Amino acid sequence: MSTKWLDAALGRQKQGASNGNAHGASVPGSHPPEEATAAEKVHGSAIDTGSAKSHGDLQSMEDIYRAAGIMNPRMGYSINKVVEMLNSEHIRGLAIEAKRAAVLMALDAAGVSIKEVLRDAALREEALDKYENDQRKHFEEYWARKIESNTQIQAELDRVSAEFQERINRNLDEVKQEKSAFTRWQALKEQEAERMTEAIGLCSKSPDSGPPAGSVPALREVGTIVKS
Repeated sequence: MSTKWLDAALGRQKQGASNGNAHGASVPGSHPPEEATAAEKVHGSAIDTGSAKSHGDLQSMEDIYRAAGIMNPRMGYSINKVVEMLNSEHIRGLAIEAKRAAVLMALDAAGVSIKEVLRDAALREEALDKYENDQRKHFEEYWARKIESNTQIQAELDRVSAEFQERINRNLDEVKQEKSAFTRWQALKEQEAERMTEAIGLCSKSPDSGPPAGSVPALREVGTIVKS
């Protein structure tokens, strides 16, 4: 009777027990897998973060098995049943050889061959692999669409930014032109004031006193002359 799978499982149990004892902790996996599997924890995290919820909830292990048509085998001795046996309080603390003997004895008493258990394990592993591959394909397509969407959004953002930057530059150019125009007008105004100042000096009552200094006082003096 082949026991390669059972040897491997017990070997992992031994290694886990050694690690647990070295840290003064209990052996990992002391509860049946149905209570909280690693995949279900990952699924719960995905729902919490919302990273996968938008694409659809991932199925539980049992749902995947049912979808693949995998039912509980005769006498209920599936691979999960053997895992439960290995993690039970009655077997968990035994030595490796004692665990192997206990499992084989239970299978023999139930009239279940190790081949049936291994076949059940192979079917479940195949179903999980197929579901994983299908989901990976769907998620990769989903991620690709999101990346493409982000690329389009970035392109639109760049276009809008360029458009607004052009408007900003146009406003700055208009302000510069207005400033130049105002500066030119100020220069003309100064020339006009100088000409009027010269005329005021010629028209004043006291020509010998010379023209008043500055254009503004000169204009005020013109007002005085006109009034008098």
